[in-house]
Amino acid sequence: MKKLILILLILAGITEGCKKYEDGPWVSFRSFGNRLFGNHTLIKYTVDGVDSLTSYNDSLGLNFYFHSTSQGEYIWRINGQRKDGKDGTAYYKISFVDHKKVIHIEEVGHAMGTGPFGENVLSASWNWEWEILKLEKKDIRMKTIYNGKEYFIELN
Repeated sequence: MKKLILILLILAGITEGCKKYEDGPWVSFRSFGNRLFGNHTLIKYTVDGVDSLTSYNDSLGLNFYFHSTSQGEYIWRINGQRKDGKDGTAYYKISFVDHKKVIHIEEVGHAMGTGPFGENVLSASWNWEWEILKLEKKDIRMKTIYNGKEYFIELN
């Protein structure tokens, strides 16, 4: 019995190190695309650990949409209406790197937001990447470093 418990503990320790995403499940029966692609709502936005969801909502909407085009491109779009009445849409052509653990921004369309979602995201100081921490159909968490600050988003 002790050997069985020891074997189970060793297997649990080994498999825990195999998780793809930092906060993600050990195993998922849904494909990567099935979990990411579609409509999501931003429910948490922090800058260096400080809740900044209200200021984000003032500059962009809370609707995130990931999809692929018929040409095989991947798009990350944020739709919303700014409080000042201007269009709050951000559009990014993206790719996936590091075994789909990182979203790499390849091209920016219209962006009128704040921080890494703002108009100046093409500056050389930004690495253009979001690390996926958790990827479930109704729980997506990502972070990036922009201008020396850590930005964290949570979508559902």
